[in-house]
Amino acid sequence: MCYLPKLPLAVLRSAINKKVRIRLKDNSSYEGQLIALDEYMNVVLSDTVELDENLNPKVRWGVTLIRGNNILWVEIIED
Repeated sequence: MCYLPKLPLAVLRSAINKKVRIRLKDNSSYEGQLIALDEYMNVVLSDTVELDENLNPKVRWGVTLIRGNNILWVEIIED
């Protein structure tokens, strides 16, 4: 069996227009539709919702730019 690693940016590019959850280094979480990203992993989300520590909606932000150097991890949410 041959295992080929997937590059993080390639995986994120395939997730354009899909719902994602992003955890930042300050432990805050955001959820929204991924509409753009660049080579620095800066991402733009639409319909962004800030989540509390229990992942319940806290604040609705709309279109949001998240700078890549603040991102701890990104989860692609499969519906």
